[in-house]
Amino acid sequence: MARDPAHLFPAALNSEAPLRAKTMSHPASHQSPTQSATNRATTRRLTIAAFFTALGAIVLIASEIWLAALATIWAADGVLGLSTTGDVILAAIVTPLALWATWMTVKLAISAEMDPDNAA
Repeated sequence: MARDPAHLFPAALNSEAPLRAKTMSHPASHQSPTQSATNRATTRRLTIAAFFTALGAIVLIASEIWLAALATIWAADGVLGLSTTGDVILAAIVTPLALWATWMTVKLAISAEMDPDNAA
């Protein structure tokens, strides 16, 4: 025997019963001074932890970038047999790329760690 679900929830299926948002009769209470001080201390700890996390990521990735740049110059010098002038020219080409990659690493690491969505 099939039953019509309308008899179970008549108000929900009634198009004449609009959904009304409940409003609070009074505004939300303010935080007490001890809660505010606790929140500031927690925020400060999270900020310091985020700073050191970003700093660690920056040091790790920047060292890899600069080691790759030096390895590129060393390998090109070994394969091509460049003189000192060739090494300087190759370094002038590779160094701006390494600087740019390091700068982008710094920007991205800091922005990622300071993003409120990443807070613990």
